[in-house]
Amino acid sequence: MSETGLHRMLDVNAWVDAGRSVVELVGELDMYSAARLRDVLDHLPKDAQRVALEMSRLDFLDSSGLGVLIRAMKRAKTLGGALCLVAVQERVLKTFRITGLVRVMPAFPALDEAFTWLDAQHAAAQ
Repeated sequence: MSETGLHRMLDVNAWVDAGRSVVELVGELDMYSAARLRDVLDHLPKDAQRVALEMSRLDFLDSSGLGVLIRAMKRAKTLGGALCLVAVQERVLKTFRITGLVRVMPAFPALDEAFTWLDAQHAAAQ
């Protein structure tokens, strides 16, 4: 993980698992790093719009980051998919609870539970 001054960077790793996109976030998602995540999310395969955001090592999230996640959720839904959160640290999850976003971006403790939910959303849309 690289650091620039006092700003900790965001590392983003993405892969496809059985038609589901997994996006792992490590570091801080803020106004400095939001564009990087937006670029990754915008380039996910159109046939893998069931998106699980693995956030166990995401230390910070601001309103710029929330905006990127809301945009990604809307895009996934438009393309027949869904988006959920996985292994979110309590201090980050608190932001989703306060804003009410956890109602539209559910949080799961592990990828297998997230996959079950994403698959059910996909089946219901068929």
